[in-house]
Amino acid sequence: MATVRVEPRLHATLQSLSAEERRPIGQVIEDAVDRYQREKFWTAMHEGFARLRADPEAWEEYQAEVALWDSTSEDGLVDEEPYFTEEEAQRELAATTAPR
Repeated sequence: MATVRVEPRLHATLQSLSAEERRPIGQVIEDAVDRYQREKFWTAMHEGFARLRADPEAWEEYQAEVALWDSTSEDGLVDEEPYFTEEEAQRELAATTAPR
């Protein structure tokens, strides 16, 4: 196990969250880092889509490729759980198609 030095104010916040949630500080930090990584991933994804949409030719090529891949949706995975829930899919679709 490693030791990490943090400022006293951050340590107090971590202790407070740990006590409030009845979880070790390490778990609080792990969850925060996981959320941060997901946020960074989706921010980069949304920024990439915004750049792609800003180039009409590239966006058209992308849409054509998506249409081609959509034709493979009858892939025999009928009983496969979806990657996203409907709510998650709608939220991500809204975020990637919203003008920035």
